[in-house]
Amino acid sequence: MLVLWRSYTKSNTTKTLLSGKCNTILPNNEYLSRNQSNNDSNSPELINSTMLHEIGYNVTELPVVIRKLKDLSDLNGPEKEVPKRNNKSVNYHLIQEEFKQCVDLRDVFSLITKCTKITPNIALGAIERIHDLERNTKSVTYNSNENYYSNVYFAKGAILDKLLKVVMKTEDTQTILNVLKTNSSLIVPHKNKFCEELLLRVMDNKLNVDQLYEFASFLLINNDDQYYIDMIDKLWVGFTANEANVNESNIEKIFTILHGLKVSKKAMITFLEHKLIELWPKITPDCMVDIMDVFITEKYFSVQSYGVLAKWFYSNIHALHEDAFLDIITKFILLNYTDDQIEGGVEKYMKLKGHKIKSYILIIGILNYLVKFQLRNEQILNICCDHYLKNLNNIPVSFLNSFIHPFGFLYFKPANQRLWDITETILLESYKKVNIQDLCSIMLSYIYVREYPTRLVTKVLHSEYFTKISSSHLLQKLYLIDTALSVECIEYGGPLLPKDQGLKPVLQDQRICSLINRVKQVVFDIFGQNRVSFAVFIPNLCSDANFIIDIMIHPIGLGSETFNWKLKTVKNQNIALLIHLPDHYCTKSEQLIGPQEMKKRHLNLLGFKVVSLKYILLCQLSMSYKHKELEKYMLDSIGL
Repeated sequence: MLVLWRSYTKSNTTKTLLSGKCNTILPNNEYLSRNQSNNDSNSPELINSTMLHEIGYNVTELPVVIRKLKDLSDLNGPEKEVPKRNNKSVNYHLIQEEFKQCVDLRDVFSLITKCTKITPNIALGAIERIHDLERNTKSVTYNSNENYYSNVYFAKGAILDKLLKVVMKTEDTQTILNVLKTNSSLIVPHKNKFCEELLLRVMDNKLNVDQLYEFASFLLINNDDQYYIDMIDKLWVGFTANEANVNESNIEKIFTILHGLKVSKKAMITFLEHKLIELWPKITPDCMVDIMDVFITEKYFSVQSYGVLAKWFYSNIHALHEDAFLDIITKFILLNYTDDQIEGGVEKYMKLKGHKIKSYILIIGILNYLVKFQLRNEQILNICCDHYLKNLNNIPVSFLNSFIHPFGFLYFKPANQRLWDITETILLESYKKVNIQDLCSIMLSYIYVREYPTRLVTKVLHSEYFTKISSSHLLQKLYLIDTALSVECIEYGGPLLPKDQGLKPVLQDQRICSLINRVKQVVFDIFGQNRVSFAVFIPNLCSDANFIIDIMIHPIGLGSETFNWKLKTVKNQNIALLIHLPDHYCTKSEQLIGPQEMKKRHLNLLGFKVVSLKYILLCQLSMSYKHKELEKYMLDSIGL
């Protein structure tokens, strides 16, 4: 017979429906209760079931355990147990000292028989001493009588079983948790029973948050056993029942057990998300870093939770030292999340402490953040530049690319123009100590912003150095540098490299290809089919997407296959339409990133009229079949 003790309370936010063995509505903070009994025949049996757990509009079926009662007297509900103080009880430390004087198992058993009542503390002390004696065999007194050992070990099994039952009946839950911590071979076979006892106490809400975490930690450590894996998913009951006791000190602990949950993970995340919104002003930097680590590990994305992290970050700028600030910025990069508050927090930090920053690694971390999210924040970039120039002597040359690349990529020239000349001077002396990939990135960053490191490029492209490079990817970068300088720098005596005989076809971005297929007919209607070519690659230069024209408008009869690229064309006679993807722009700005600015310059220098079109706007107009608006947008952009 299955019997459930239940009661009802008003709950406006959460409803729980028990399913499986029975059908009853239970509020979130009311669970199955049970009574303890000294009668061994009445020990509870665990029965697995499920509950429908509702939070807001989310309903999840979650695992729970119930017990099968044999005594109908339990229907009256659990009696309030008043702990009795035993004046004759002995301090646990004194008990341990007493058992430590036992030199063999027989001494331990003899001491136990002298106790008028075996309390849980006495039982634990005896178990620990038995384990110590068996682990340290040298301390065991040798006895030549063979029957001695057989009798002692036979008695040990019976006595140990009785001691374990005494411990399990203790009202002190922490005592049972302490038992789980031991690696004693005497305890290990019985740990599953202790776990079942703890799980039933979880259902009775007898574990506090720290004890629930301690129990969960044990289950996670032993996750090679499917029995423990299934059990940890049932702990959600205890955590939600202790919602009022979850605070800024222990919320981080609950986050760290999420990776071990399966069925109940979603419900626990929702629960923790609500608590995070409530507690964020009180959470310390160390705890917040640990919470962010969990988000990264779990690959969990929630705009609401990330917004809380951003708000916390902006509000706690004053409390962050350099290492903590770098750690948090790095974690936002790994979470692939930023917003106005995070950017504002970084800017605020740099204004307040930028001149005091000692670590160039922190400056690199901030620059990496700007590049990752394509944030062209002039104030932050100028402060980073000032730090770079001020501490240049302490920065290894292997880190120079980390400083220079962001300025080129974000198409930003800092107020202090010495950045470019000083860096080139340093590299002219030490370029052989810098990774060739970093050198290519540095030289391209110069070119993006119309700074031309001709002396450095000449040295790198010298046959003595160039012939040692075998990577096709790096060779392509060097050809791009050589071509770019040849196109736009009058002082450059190039091209210095021989013509690339192995030009590989360059593929157009698939997103742009798909868009062109949708707008192709509109373009034909505007300009005529014999005046339009798509995905035109400019030959005789180098294999790079920098020299692909998305849509080319040209005179009749001069298609991409018949176009004479060697002849000087009339300025602006041919129109190059470039479709710019969202990642071609700096965030929240109309400013194109460095590579795209360089592409526009090169095409303009080659005689084209360059027109930029926004990918998102073209998509919106084409997918909504607003052909008139699309035609008007293209003509207005061209200036016709």
